Amino acid sequence: MNSVTSSHYIKSLAFDYIETYSFQRGDEYQAAMQVLRPERNRLKVRKQKRNNLNENEEIRLSELDALLAMTQYLIDNNGLFHFSSQRTNTFQYDHEVTKLLRNILLTKITDVNNWMCAPIYRDAIVFYKSSGEIISALNICLSCEAMAIDSSSQVIADGRTYELLRKFFKEIGHPVKS
Repeated sequence: MNSVTSSHYIKSLAFDYIETYSFQRGDEYQAAMQVLRPERNRLKVRKQKRNNLNENEEIRLSELDALLAMTQYLIDNNGLFHFSSQRTNTFQYDHEVTKLLRNILLTKITDVNNWMCAPIYRDAIVFYKSSGEIISALNICLSCEAMAIDSSSQVIADGRTYELLRKFFKEIGHPVKS
């Protein structure tokens, strides 16, 4: 897995605006999970015991496996946003909120926490060019204090960075737990 520091990450991005997203949380998401998990389990058990899934069922099982994998990212390998994603805000490059975010990500690294849990990314920031082209998506797990660009690239940050990000997201309306 590739690693980059949060300060190197933010300094390397040439973007015009950001959008913040919340995903994998809320009543609608929980309701969807209560339907999707049993559907996946039924197909998986049937495949293991009888191996008699038709082509559509095989495709559906593959979709459900990807959707319910341990670690989910805001944007998948096909460029599609997670089904539960909700855009919460849009800020231009020169907006005070974007400046604050850049400063948070520039926090000097002196203490990196390494929790042994698997991250569940629930907050994300997408960096865009003015044309609408996505430059990068930063997935953030405030519980595990982990950030990743995708499944092969993580972003290393100081423990203080996560405290500041937690406050940042709360102030702009994300349903972050304390």
